[in-house]
Amino acid sequence: MRAGALPPPLREALACPVCHGPLAEDFSCAQCGLHFPVYQGIPCLFAPGKEDLWAQNQSGLAEFFQENPAVAQNLEQAPEEILNGADLAAKAGLLQFQGRFREAAQLHRAAWRRCYPAEYIRAFEAQLDGIAAQAADCPGPVVDIASGRGMLISRMLEKTAVPLAATDISPSVLDEYQANRWPEQLESGRLTHLAFDANAMPFADGSLPVLTSCLGLQNIPNPEKTVRELRRVCGGKLYVLCCFFSEEDRENQEAAARLGLAGAFSQAALTAMLEGAGWRVSALEGRSFRQPPTPEGEVVPGMRVDALPVRETEARFTTLLCE
Repeated sequence: MRAGALPPPLREALACPVCHGPLAEDFSCAQCGLHFPVYQGIPCLFAPGKEDLWAQNQSGLAEFFQENPAVAQNLEQAPEEILNGADLAAKAGLLQFQGRFREAAQLHRAAWRRCYPAEYIRAFEAQLDGIAAQAADCPGPVVDIASGRGMLISRMLEKTAVPLAATDISPSVLDEYQANRWPEQLESGRLTHLAFDANAMPFADGSLPVLTSCLGLQNIPNPEKTVRELRRVCGGKLYVLCCFFSEEDRENQEAAARLGLAGAFSQAALTAMLEGAGWRVSALEGRSFRQPPTPEGEVVPGMRVDALPVRETEARFTTLLCE
């Protein structure tokens, strides 16, 4: 599809994220006068002043490698099979800094599998399959919130034929990671990219039939406003895939709170937040498993893929179905 072009159902759902007025073909709003740019073919529909945190993080990583050339050299020379998950993720970041995006994407996927135990991966993939099966018969588009590297998008591209929209506050992650992985699907219009702030979504009230979020809602600090926005734009169902810690695990729940994620890893707290916004919530629970902290880098000391949990805990993947 032409850069910045959107399939008709998604185009018809668009509205200004600031005033909710209609958007013209060039992504300008006649009501408030704002004009929204297109970056690498991705409409960037957020209010002026929003920063691309992914790009900032990658810039910080690039600065680290520039200041520590010996570490970068050690990563490049080390055989990938001997690196632990954290160092493999760091090497993926180094490749991304070098513009080797396809190789970086492959390493990120390998690093993910080295960072988590097999039972974690099996439980997570079972939830991905469950969401894909439920979304397979919907008319679309399915709009995925905070897609990041596109783990749920990948499974739905594989398992369904439904039109998909991958969205994130960072156009950089969509361009550098997803666009290099699925160029054919983007060209055909099967997959669309949009960048926006989930606290101010560029859609009309009740305009989207199905929304999904794969671990995204849990990583948005103070997500109450996001939950209200999801309720505003959704005219059908919302699938929220989460990893919850035991309610009795005060150490990890408090660690999440210190990161600005209070209640995000508590099934009871997040369910109450969703119900408070007007959703009717049911839980599609997976099997529980033991989740240790992700490993710390050996070549890159202090490097971790996830800040949580801070100690081993009982965890469970659950999809909250909100209607």
